[in-house]
Amino acid sequence: MTVREWLRPVGHIVRKEFRQLRRDRQMMRMLLFMPIVQMLVLGYAATTDLRNIRLSVLDQDNTPQSRKLAEAFHQNDLFVYGPPAVNPQELQEHLFRGRADVTLWIPKNYEQDIAAGRTAQLGVAVDGANSNAAGRMLGYAQAVVQQEEARLLTAQRLSQPNLRIPRIEPVTRFFYNPELESRNYMIPAIMVILITMVSGMMSGMAVVREREVGTLEQLLVTPVTPGQLITGKLIPYALLAFAELGVALPLALLWFGLTLAGSVLLLFGCALVYLIVTLGGGLLASTVSHTQQQAMFTIWFFTVFGILTSGFFYPVENMPRAVYYLTYANPLRFFMVITRGVFLKDMSPADALPSLIPLFIIGIVTLIFAVRRFRKSMA
Repeated sequence: MTVREWLRPVGHIVRKEFRQLRRDRQMMRMLLFMPIVQMLVLGYAATTDLRNIRLSVLDQDNTPQSRKLAEAFHQNDLFVYGPPAVNPQELQEHLFRGRADVTLWIPKNYEQDIAAGRTAQLGVAVDGANSNAAGRMLGYAQAVVQQEEARLLTAQRLSQPNLRIPRIEPVTRFFYNPELESRNYMIPAIMVILITMVSGMMSGMAVVREREVGTLEQLLVTPVTPGQLITGKLIPYALLAFAELGVALPLALLWFGLTLAGSVLLLFGCALVYLIVTLGGGLLASTVSHTQQQAMFTIWFFTVFGILTSGFFYPVENMPRAVYYLTYANPLRFFMVITRGVFLKDMSPADALPSLIPLFIIGIVTLIFAVRRFRKSMA
């Protein structure tokens, strides 16, 4: 049998799949519009930037210097005014009741201590329910205090020009994401999740849908081989995943203002390797499911696990060692590294190779195991 003869039935199955998708208008709306809506929503919602931190202040000194310190917190878009307090008990109550995220206690004699050259004590309390956000809020508060300290030092130098106080001023620079916008880091990861959901779920439900309506047996009695059936079933969803990537990419660049530092061809080439994993995983889920609901639940269960251990929210290096080693079996981790590297770091094919090789190995193993399971279930 020639290659053309082998591919002819595959083409018929591909056309059948596209006709079936076109007739299912609800499914087509989900495929075309839901990923766009999800990216728009998640692009704004999935952010680690801290804004609108509610600050409650108890100023027991009530002097010009103490008021300048309190106002210094509102010279940016990080802190907003929280409810004021008249005593320490009320200040603690604001934090406990969730009415404030950070509290600042300026005790009496604050201005006198500064004028006398003594260390002025401040009380800063942070809501530590979210440990990650709490550490960053404390860092922001400390930075404001340090800026105010630098302002006082400058004023002291102007009033006493002969005073020499040695200082070390580091010059810092942030590479790849100079603005430190979490959007530049999160949106490429959201694109990975969209491709995963479209290709994995749709391919997993495609075979189960044939079994539910009773057409799978009809296909098996035709001259079509299991390999041709699998290929014809998976190709349409691979094309749909590429179409979703083709829509999400300009959306990220034009709507969210991201810059693509690397190569589009490298991104699509690595996406092709990643689709081997997702399509194989979807096919594998279809072999252990009897209904579309079961297939969707199975794929969603492993997708959630994959997202949580992919570095989507937190670096995998921060995870416990047992979980860290487990992430080597997670394909989302490797494709997320590639996608973020292409967007932010102008990743070259040589740079992508350490992530592409394990991704290819996982894809081939998953696809081979899924094909064998499918042929065994159809026997």
